[in-house]
Amino acid sequence: MSHLSFSSLFALGLILVVGYFAGRLAAFFRIPQISGYIVAGLLFSPSISGIFPAEQIDTLFTFTSEAALAVIAYAIGGSLQISMVRVLGRSIWWTNLTQGFGAFLCTTLAIYGGGRFLLPMAENSEALGAAALVMGGIAVATAPAATIAVVHELRAKGPLTTTLLGVVALDDALSIIVFSIALAIAGRLQGIDPAAVAQLSDGVIGVGGALLTGVLGGFLFSLFLDPAKRADSNLMLSLGAIFLIGGISTSFGFSPLLANMAMGFVVVNRVERADTLFHQLDLIEKTLFCLFFVLAAAHFDISVFRSSALLGTTLLVVRLIGKMAGAYLGGKFSGAPEVVTRYLGITLLPQAGLSLGLIFLAKPMFPPATFDLLLSAMLASIILNEIISPPLVRWALTRADETNADR
Repeated sequence: MSHLSFSSLFALGLILVVGYFAGRLAAFFRIPQISGYIVAGLLFSPSISGIFPAEQIDTLFTFTSEAALAVIAYAIGGSLQISMVRVLGRSIWWTNLTQGFGAFLCTTLAIYGGGRFLLPMAENSEALGAAALVMGGIAVATAPAATIAVVHELRAKGPLTTTLLGVVALDDALSIIVFSIALAIAGRLQGIDPAAVAQLSDGVIGVGGALLTGVLGGFLFSLFLDPAKRADSNLMLSLGAIFLIGGISTSFGFSPLLANMAMGFVVVNRVERADTLFHQLDLIEKTLFCLFFVLAAAHFDISVFRSSALLGTTLLVVRLIGKMAGAYLGGKFSGAPEVVTRYLGITLLPQAGLSLGLIFLAKPMFPPATFDLLLSAMLASIILNEIISPPLVRWALTRADETNADR
């Protein structure tokens, strides 16, 4: 398909304008605005409209995704006030573990049980087991962007919302650790030992280094952030701190998401009336969400979906089952409120950026044909996830009576 040539400014302008009206249209039909952004992104896909070439979409998405995810991570950390999570702390920790391992077990067993029906190019049981472990490890991750977008849109507050934000905030750390272990075992099964122990240690060091970087950044910048100052001054320093801490973490091989979550957590618990600081981020948040989700969805390739629809759909279904079952058991075990045990699992479906990053770490372990199928299936699952998960998150928060958008 031929592509027209447009400047980056024109592309960004068109994306924001179309995204704006797509979000308004979604709101008119009482569905989350993020769903409108995703539909708009699908229309910009080179395999559908061909308006923009894939190279231009990749270029625009690279910085936008890093900036948006950094702000989102900081906002999630800022949602975890100690006074708010103290009562629900036990349920957050236990539910995070059970929902993560539930997704890992269900996905791993389903892919291994599906055998060559799902992975026809798997040469033997070891190769099948390795693929199942890798995809199971990736299934643990829950994308924060879609969840936080819906929570902010609905101005949701309550035990379900607090537990959800807490689980999402901790989930990145759990996913990195579980995936590192799964990748090390998968390498052993394949007879490949690319410093398998280093894969595990890298994950642990990355988590610890990110947390330390974020905590130090939070203590430093909390000295200068003042809710009494003008919003534009606080916004400038907040964005500078977010990008700086994210950049430092990336340079040292740490997780910028975890680092910014940790910094947001420190800031909100050290600065008086810190809620004002985080509300000031709303001035740019919606714009970042629009760019991020439109450009992410624009990576959709119709041929990829056709070739891997079965495996992608399987990943979607079994991961949801695992997270719902795990969240239910964790809630019951920890004595969480009924709305948490009943609705939390369905709010943990979103999956995006971290999942794609993790699967590329496993690329050297598989033959090209196998990796292409796994990547295609992951993309198909993510596209489906990002379309159906925001309405499900909205439904769960509404059923729990924690929405405040119209109050």
